[in-house]
Amino acid sequence: MRVLVVDDSPVSRMLLRAVLEGEGYEVREASTGAEALQVLTGFMPDIITMDVHMPGMDGYETTERILEHYALPVVILSASVNHQASVTAMRALEAGALAVLEKPAGPTASDFEERIEELLRTLRSMVQVKIVRRKRRPSEMSSADTPPLVAQTAACAPQLVAISASAGGPLAIKALLQSLAPQQPWPLVLVQHIAPGFLPSFRDWLATLTPIPIVIAERGQRLAPGALHLAPDGHHLGFAANRSVILDDAPPEEHVRPAANYLFRSVARHFGKQAIGIQMSGMGRDGAQGLAEMCQAGALTLVQEPGTAVIDSMPKAAIGLQAARQVLPPEGIADLLNAIATHMAAVNGSNGRE
Repeated sequence: MRVLVVDDSPVSRMLLRAVLEGEGYEVREASTGAEALQVLTGFMPDIITMDVHMPGMDGYETTERILEHYALPVVILSASVNHQASVTAMRALEAGALAVLEKPAGPTASDFEERIEELLRTLRSMVQVKIVRRKRRPSEMSSADTPPLVAQTAACAPQLVAISASAGGPLAIKALLQSLAPQQPWPLVLVQHIAPGFLPSFRDWLATLTPIPIVIAERGQRLAPGALHLAPDGHHLGFAANRSVILDDAPPEEHVRPAANYLFRSVARHFGKQAIGIQMSGMGRDGAQGLAEMCQAGALTLVQEPGTAVIDSMPKAAIGLQAARQVLPPEGIADLLNAIATHMAAVNGSNGRE
């Protein structure tokens, strides 16, 4: 594997080089964004690690410039999870970076081995991704396209929309939220695989995209209609028999916690056909089996069209298990949700007049 390390700190570059070369990787370095662009004219890496704060162009701007010209996977490494660094990291994800991690500290740090293993695991996974700069085509989905599905789903009076996403998910979630009507008649809950510590900044970034309230779910909470609830760091999110939130520190599933499979299984058990499940961009198979269980329980199950996903592994895994009742781009998923909500409101209004 060939890696370009972009970081203004000589100490960080030396540490990362030592770790990566110890794994047998070929490493080149750049201390600024401008230098990184120059290195790329003569060295084509398999993957890039990108610092957040650098003189001149920061990690967001450098990532954006690189991805304008090269189809390369970029992993953001942040020295801290403070607000400023995290905002830059979120912008880099929006620009097309695949993941954000907290940068490993020195070998004397108590979590050094854990951070290094997380970094190496992420690089090994992301280097397999074939980056394609796709143009998102406008959705043509409307309530007229699938009237039986809209009416059937509305008749079940959905009480929850459960969403999963991983690498590439922020772009898909952005497209979904910006096409959703601001007034949603159900709670939405999202499992987004993201490094610990960055969830508050992810919440704040999502809040800039939509008037829908964005909150981090809490243990024992009854989810409020109209808000998007994020699964918190380090806990699987599920539901009790009374549909209140359960947070579980059980072992990771598919190497992640929170896991989409855990969420979807719980939704299938406690909401049945009164739920809608959505599987979006991501690496791996998390969510596929759980979405299949939701489908078997009678829920409406939607999967992002693989061709519109930055990483299509999670959507394809769900489709492979025949877990998808509809396969749509993010905007199409939003249009379908809007159509169901509109139909429910019309039916309820009509019933109220009778």
